Amino acid sequence: MSARRLRWQALFADLEPLRQSSPFRILYIARSVSLLSISVLAVTVAWQVYALSGSSLHVAGVTIGLATGTLAGLLWGGTLADHGDRRFIMIWGRAAYVGVVCLLWANSLRPEPGLTLIYLATLLSGLTSGISAPALMAALPRMVPDHHLASAGALNALAMELGRLIGPLIAGMLLARSSPAMCYGLVLVGATLVPLLLARLPRDLLLPEPQESQQHTTRPPMFRQWLEGVRYVASNRVIACLLGLDLVAMLFVSVHTLMPQLGDAVLAGGPQMVGYLYAAPAVGALLVAVSSGWTRTLARPGRVVILCTVLWGAAVMLAGFTAAGIHEGGNAWAPWLVLACFAVSGMTDTATDIVRGALLQLHTPDSLRGRVSGLWLLQGSVGPALGGLQVAGLATIWSPARALVAGGALCAGVVTLAMAFPRSPLRGALWRLSSRAGKEGI
Repeated sequence: MSARRLRWQALFADLEPLRQSSPFRILYIARSVSLLSISVLAVTVAWQVYALSGSSLHVAGVTIGLATGTLAGLLWGGTLADHGDRRFIMIWGRAAYVGVVCLLWANSLRPEPGLTLIYLATLLSGLTSGISAPALMAALPRMVPDHHLASAGALNALAMELGRLIGPLIAGMLLARSSPAMCYGLVLVGATLVPLLLARLPRDLLLPEPQESQQHTTRPPMFRQWLEGVRYVASNRVIACLLGLDLVAMLFVSVHTLMPQLGDAVLAGGPQMVGYLYAAPAVGALLVAVSSGWTRTLARPGRVVILCTVLWGAAVMLAGFTAAGIHEGGNAWAPWLVLACFAVSGMTDTATDIVRGALLQLHTPDSLRGRVSGLWLLQGSVGPALGGLQVAGLATIWSPARALVAGGALCAGVVTLAMAFPRSPLRGALWRLSSRAGKEGI
């Protein structure tokens, strides 16, 4: 095989984890179905809440409810993932999620769907997801070798972004031509398939390690277990900076709560445009995930995380300026430029997510991966919820376009300012961070 062909193949996603690991293939298929279903559900809930209330604050409120349930679930699921059968936790967590979808579907069939039931269902959705997500994330290093973690993370990102791309388009099309009940029915089919697929995982693969089983009878209280995880994160500057940097981005550029209002009131495109807006970040993210071969030979992963976070904020800020131009009577191409900006934001978000996930797994021992993964998932849930609330508040007081400009500018500005100081922990921990695995990847 020629060197040129090898270089060309190196640009694309590495499929070796799928080829070499049967358990990873099963988990990957189940996760792909789950992510597609969740993407359809997210757009359907957001549009239904906006249609019932006419307010982005209610959309943000539902997100807060989801984050609250996730918080409760992660507190339990994170410790279970370090001491229990991760396969069992994943199966029953996703089985409980089926009941949540049934509640949303039944509510949508009522003559006057209730907002209270939607809030309750999203709270329960966060609870079930929070219980199962740490086990799923912590299970990955048991299924693939260390030098394939970045490749497996890239494949997971590919599945996630395909779901985020196809799901909103399906939801937008069905909402424009049918009803939320049709969307919930489709989600119910996907949600039912997931635990059935997870049940095909080998029974003994994800049991606790022997030393963990021996300590089962003397396991400390949940609070002390989480305190151990927090102390580890605080003592590890790489993980602490990775989580902190992601939190900054989530607080300032979580613009998902504005999508219904932006698509309906600013871009005047109805539910179809809302679907496009939710799908736009996935287009850029998908390009990154497909061409993720660069993660195999990344020498300075910390710089990628920092630079992409700054670009993420800049893309959201430009989307805000463009949306402001539309509001003031801009040209017909402006909506497509807004979508392009969101596509760029998706590219940068996914690039950081792939690298960050691999670094997190490499710098965490297996006995703490459930709790550290839980902390990452927790800030990945609470951060966007709080960020979505503040963006929705700014949009209500000010305007959606100005809220985007302010959030993007703050994200890029805070990270740039942190890097300006030579003794900044961010600069010391991430900017100079070299790959542990060398030529084999992150």
